[in-house]
Amino acid sequence: MINRSPIRDPHSAMIPSHPTAMHIERLRLRWGEMDAMRHLNNVSYFRYFEQARISWFEALDLDPAGDVEGAVLGSISCRFIKPALYPCDVVVALWPLRIGNSSFTMGQQMYRDGGDGEVYAAGDATMVWIDIATGRPRPLPESMRALLQAGLDASASTT
Repeated sequence: MINRSPIRDPHSAMIPSHPTAMHIERLRLRWGEMDAMRHLNNVSYFRYFEQARISWFEALDLDPAGDVEGAVLGSISCRFIKPALYPCDVVVALWPLRIGNSSFTMGQQMYRDGGDGEVYAAGDATMVWIDIATGRPRPLPESMRALLQAGLDASASTT
């Protein structure tokens, strides 16, 4: 079961949990990624979000490296809500937030796998579709746009 209720962070800002996720990635925290306080190191959250995005592309049968065109990370944000402590299994959920001409933004959330679904971090990643040879943005392929729009529509129908 996916926790869809809003949660409060220690600073009282409302952090929405994810709507219908387009991709779910299950990961196990590794001891070597902990800091001295046994918290997941901040850099690792970004790596887990990255792994979920790469797995999503692979599930879509898209080569993340691409030969002619593909998506690159344009920007990323993360709101650290509660430290993830070792040992722990987590889930990273991804869903579309915005579709542009040559970019799209995915919501991302990391939470405890099983049990209470405690949320550890939430954020977003803007991906830019580029021509690999030139490195310049190019319009999103219609197939990607349709997939993302279906995800937006599904999210809208659950709110």
